[in-house]
Amino acid sequence: MVDNARARLLIVDDEPLILEVLSEHFKTDYDVETALNGADALGAILRARPDVVMLDINMPRMNGVEVLKDIKQIDESIAVIMVTANEQISMAAEALKHGAFGYVPKPFDFRYLDHMLATILDRPRPPRR
Repeated sequence: MVDNARARLLIVDDEPLILEVLSEHFKTDYDVETALNGADALGAILRARPDVVMLDINMPRMNGVEVLKDIKQIDESIAVIMVTANEQISMAAEALKHGAFGYVPKPFDFRYLDHMLATILDRPRPPRR
């Protein structure tokens, strides 16, 4: 990756309004792509590897933990931030066991999200496969 290239962020949530709000917040600093479900997210990752995936836990058909496991099989170096509602803390803990970088609760604290992304992107990363 060229040093001045913008980091790629994939946001996955089944709620279009959340995708819109997060995209608007991050698009000035990152190349943002969105997906409404796990299958679309995996397709997006195969097309163009993101640096970070922000992944909702509670989605129909394929929940976020299942998607996380598939992401880690595709490329374990992709950092994944799980997005949770308060009642999903046990699922967030399971996601951490499966390689998630961390989790953020809804409603979002954008300063915390910005800090978490900066922390991920400042750490040394292996080259993309």
